[in-house]
Amino acid sequence: MARPASIINFERSFWASMLLGAGSLALHWPKIIGSLRSDPAIAPMVESAAIFVGTALGIGFAISILLWYFVARKASNIAKWIYVAVMGFGAVSTLASLNDPTSPTGLALAISLVSTMLTALSIFFLFRPDARVWFGKDSVDPRTFD
Repeated sequence: MARPASIINFERSFWASMLLGAGSLALHWPKIIGSLRSDPAIAPMVESAAIFVGTALGIGFAISILLWYFVARKASNIAKWIYVAVMGFGAVSTLASLNDPTSPTGLALAISLVSTMLTALSIFFLFRPDARVWFGKDSVDPRTFD
């Protein structure tokens, strides 16, 4: 079965969000390291803490990519709902953390917000009529895939 337009658009918004998220992280990383160095309990082991934070972020990116694969390439309805729950929680958390002093600021914040909007858009595409067919929920006119 050819992948419907909504799934292709899901992929586009997913990857754009991932790239922007990585860019925002790169811009915000010095602030993260600075906050680790300013904490007296962590300062002596900031390199280890940075490795731990980097590893945790890497695992998060890997889980996202794994969910993308099962949603966009294997039409897994379970992966879709896990993606919706995890990314939906992440989007709400991003918005809820806007007043947190350790949150990104300036350009990193703007990029993070655009990334969050793209994540919400990717979730939207998973519930379009042609995506329902992809996940085996309904039938649709075959011309939808043209």
